[in-house]
Amino acid sequence: MTNDENSSSLGLTRRILVVDDEPEICNFFQDLLVDYQVRAVADGSEVSPLLPLFRPQLVITDMRMPRQGGLSVIRLVKEHDRNTEVLVVTGYGRIDEAVEAMKLGASDFIPKPFEVEQMLAAIEKCFDRISLRQQNAALIHANRELQRLTELKEKFLRLTTHELRGPLTILQGYCDLLGLLADSPDDVREARQAMQAAVSNLTTIVQNLTLLMVSTVDRIPIASDPFDVAETLRSTLEEIKVHARHRNHQYVFTGPDRLEAVGDPLRVTQIARELLFNAVKFTADGGAITLALQLAEPDRFVIRVEDNGIGMASSEIVSAFEPFYEAANTRHHSTSRTNFKGGGLGIGLTLVRDIVDAYGGRVSILSEPERGTSVTVALPLTYAPLAQEEELAREKA
Repeated sequence: MTNDENSSSLGLTRRILVVDDEPEICNFFQDLLVDYQVRAVADGSEVSPLLPLFRPQLVITDMRMPRQGGLSVIRLVKEHDRNTEVLVVTGYGRIDEAVEAMKLGASDFIPKPFEVEQMLAAIEKCFDRISLRQQNAALIHANRELQRLTELKEKFLRLTTHELRGPLTILQGYCDLLGLLADSPDDVREARQAMQAAVSNLTTIVQNLTLLMVSTVDRIPIASDPFDVAETLRSTLEEIKVHARHRNHQYVFTGPDRLEAVGDPLRVTQIARELLFNAVKFTADGGAITLALQLAEPDRFVIRVEDNGIGMASSEIVSAFEPFYEAANTRHHSTSRTNFKGGGLGIGLTLVRDIVDAYGGRVSILSEPERGTSVTVALPLTYAPLAQEEELAREKA
């Protein structure tokens, strides 16, 4: 196996920078190391610009050069990337220089003249160390990812169990009551309404979980049908008002009476519903919530949900779209889609992001603690499945 084949198997592109004021030495290394990418310069003063451009993994440097010597080269290299290997090759080797070079981070100190086999062995040792560091870094990353996934799974199971148990307990309780209150139509009607609300909540949870699972392996499917965006949003807002009437929020819808589009009214409803429920949960009783619609560009419409609620810190905004994220401690989880600071599965904004991505749109959050939150979603006025597939192909390329 050649050095190049070996480096490929290790995932390496082997780049070596030679720094020596003797042209014969530079030519020697370029002829010897034909299986490597080799650049050569005649003085240490030429090294600095090459480090970010060539990104050498190994620097072979002479100790004494006209303007900038080997010790300066080692300092430059290690300041740029402490993991870059350095071999010092010199015909004027002194013990104190060798000690200083090693203190600065040189891997080896080889006096001239040297044997070819000696040099090749030293170079191979350098790349062995590089390979080992890369493998260790990959292992550390894999362990961290495994830990993250394990924690995510545990959190998912904890929240899911809690979320599903609540509605089912309510259903069971009212089913038992129906048997005792069969002679009272009013009581029966009230029980049925409570059961229907619980069933609706459970259905939404299951639908959202299903949608999240779809989005992890593929893009969420988007329909391409004519619909009125304004009417879709107004209907969604009315639905939220019914669910959260006990909170006494002040709701405002702003936008045109009609806005015709071609796309998926179900996905637009899901986006608006999740954003509005979030606003309801994190806005104190009596607060203000605005749902706005506008034609921002000739080929896009913008949905914006604003509230004057508790807001988020910048660190929370970064994590807000992560699945199962909740600002509160999940061990003190309190289930509700409409109560102030009520808990949920923590997948609402994740679904919004995934739907918006599949739709070919954009989503952004502006928020400050105690200053409220504004979430903006921009979607194409005409959804074109082929265009989205081409965009996805470009992203994967």
